[in-house]
Amino acid sequence: MIKVVLKKENENIIGFEMEGHALSQSEMDSTTGDVFDMICNSVSVLSQSILIGIVEVLKFKANYEVRDGFLNIDLKNLPKQEIEKSQVMMKTFELSLESILISLDQSVGNKKRCKYIKILKEEV
Repeated sequence: MIKVVLKKENENIIGFEMEGHALSQSEMDSTTGDVFDMICNSVSVLSQSILIGIVEVLKFKANYEVRDGFLNIDLKNLPKQEIEKSQVMMKTFELSLESILISLDQSVGNKKRCKYIKILKEEV
């Protein structure tokens, strides 16, 4: 299961942690091309785009960690102005994730989707 935790401070998203895969390796091997490959790909591309946008395009010195099945971005060390500028990307990420959930709920149902991806919001 992919678990995304959006970390919020008041109205600002100051980071997120994403961990896991929609399917186990054996499930991936037996269902290649299935909708669940799209879950992993979509979430991965979205999250990496946020990291690239903040670090490479905006040139902000955000703390982050990337490894197989894991991505963590932490903006709390940034100056307030940079956190505010990052909100366009962070809130777009949040809405894009919610859009994926809506689409999956419509195509496979909430009960089945919940086995593969979960999005949580945490006030920090």
